[in-house]
Amino acid sequence: MLRNIFGALLIAALTLTATGCMSVPDPASIPQDTTVRELSQSGQAALDESNFKAAEVYYQLIIDRYGSDPAARTAAEFEIAHMRLKQKKWADARSRLETIIARYEEAGGAGLPPEYLVLAKNDLSKIPQ
Repeated sequence: MLRNIFGALLIAALTLTATGCMSVPDPASIPQDTTVRELSQSGQAALDESNFKAAEVYYQLIIDRYGSDPAARTAAEFEIAHMRLKQKKWADARSRLETIIARYEEAGGAGLPPEYLVLAKNDLSKIPQ
């Protein structure tokens, strides 16, 4: 009996620990003066833990707060598209990646960070037909 209780408590504690690591920040709690770089680093840290929901919060904040900067917007949009690819959400990933690629073909596209065009094309080629 004691063994069953101990086992149940251990499982509960491990569950709480695991879910605690997978928390998702409230966008309103992230200071307005958080830079693109800081948000990107937080997004990457969340991705490193496979916490896609938290990562998306950080990348979406970049789009919401700094979306008028085409380079910042493109980088954040790519990260979200790349997450969709990892999650095998093919249609959403394809749509996002095609939007990013099209941006490079528009006026002003030459001023965007070239690495995201290459990455977007590489990710697009990984999507099953």
